Amino acid sequence: MLCWRLMSKGEKTGERHPPLVQVEPNIEEWPVFQLGRSKSNSAVVERTVQGEDGSSLKQRMEISAPGKYRLPGRFDYDVYSAVLELLEIRGGIPEGGALGFSLHELILLMDLEPSGRTYEEVKRSLRRIAATVLESDNAFWSNGAKRHISDTFRLWDVTFDAVADKNGYGSRHRIEFGKLFKRSFEERYLRGLDIEFYWGLDSPVAKRLYRLVDLKRAGAAVWSTDLFELQKQIPIGPYAYVSKIKEKVKAAHEELIQRGFLARVIYRQRSSVLYEVSEAFRTRRKGLELAGTKEEIVAIQLLTRSGLRGDVARDLVAKHGPAHCTRCANALPHQKGLRNPAGWLRKAIEHGYELPDTLPLLDTSTDASPPLLAERDNDHSSSVTEDVTPMSEGVESKVLPPVVADSRAQAIWDPLLKELPKDSNAPSISVWFEGVVPTTFEDSTLLLHVPNSFALEYIERRFGERLRSVLTEQVGPDAKLVLQAPDDASSTNYALPDRDKS
Repeated sequence: MLCWRLMSKGEKTGERHPPLVQVEPNIEEWPVFQLGRSKSNSAVVERTVQGEDGSSLKQRMEISAPGKYRLPGRFDYDVYSAVLELLEIRGGIPEGGALGFSLHELILLMDLEPSGRTYEEVKRSLRRIAATVLESDNAFWSNGAKRHISDTFRLWDVTFDAVADKNGYGSRHRIEFGKLFKRSFEERYLRGLDIEFYWGLDSPVAKRLYRLVDLKRAGAAVWSTDLFELQKQIPIGPYAYVSKIKEKVKAAHEELIQRGFLARVIYRQRSSVLYEVSEAFRTRRKGLELAGTKEEIVAIQLLTRSGLRGDVARDLVAKHGPAHCTRCANALPHQKGLRNPAGWLRKAIEHGYELPDTLPLLDTSTDASPPLLAERDNDHSSSVTEDVTPMSEGVESKVLPPVVADSRAQAIWDPLLKELPKDSNAPSISVWFEGVVPTTFEDSTLLLHVPNSFALEYIERRFGERLRSVLTEQVGPDAKLVLQAPDDASSTNYALPDRDKS
């Protein structure tokens, strides 16, 4: 499923992300990430919540960072979100709670330009989050114990591959998630976040408000709160006057209304505010939601361990049902001569292939979820996701031959690539075209082979129009450019649009 923001920034229209990313509600509710410019290394939030039976519970959350570290801020909020998105793409938190990753993966998800400085910033951010200590006094909800608990914990530990160069290339780093964070995933105390909408917002306060309101409304159309409590949860301030709080959230309110999340913001009484979420957003959000029953979770795990991306697996289960998906996954080991098993599995689910009535269960004892980017010699290569091209029965499995450049196509491509950086603000354009091979040039059409769908989609969005413009200048008005990737039939052929249609 390709999901679109309701009102997204023009330059990001078409960017593909998982429909929903599973997030941990405790971290969504409490202000772990600071939005101000403070260099403080500690923050305390206290409140009293009232139960339906009239009882009250005092809660206290302290966020602290040791020594040289300051508290996580707005950039760290984005890094944290990219880590959660990578988890979603992988199909959920791995068994054992450790995630292998590369800095380049996170930078791509955050839509940042790769540079030595960017790699260092993300690296420092991951360390800063790892150093942050959360101390809960009845503030952290345990879904297993069905009560608020008091404990001290950190979100994760992070280890960096010692052989990586200054840009993070040639590395496979590791995040090991903390006990309570991991437990929430194991107990399915999660909620879906529309990550496309999050990345489309500009203001850090709007990003935070969006996630907080969407969490607290719990599926309802409205959520009401006190402004003095709200500023603690964002956090901003502290401000002593209602007028000042209103002033500080005004721009965020306007952005959330403009982008289609909020329908209205209503101030009531002295310090009360009511948020009304737009019907369009609620309808779209409900359409993306997956309840997460035991059968759905098992089906998703079967699909991801068969080679499908986590977001694709969730979409298939939501659309076709866990029983059908599980049956197709169980049939996969009995198919002979498949060059791409994951591609066959996706086709079998989507097109309802005829399968035997009785199939043995698929072994799910090992975790084989594929990475977003393949573990090759550098951080630019993308994982081999599902190729949905059906293969003939009886074909022997074999390693595909290397893609070979065509001399005529190479003669067109080399000057095009040399011309491309002149009107681009990308600091290192060559990064995005490593592994791109010009394979054919016929009838004014240049065919480029891109290593994987992740790189293909990024090149489409970031450089597509410029590529076409330069090619037209070199070849003529009939010039066409086609990108091909071997690993994702949903975007295998991308022909840049004709000028009169663009």
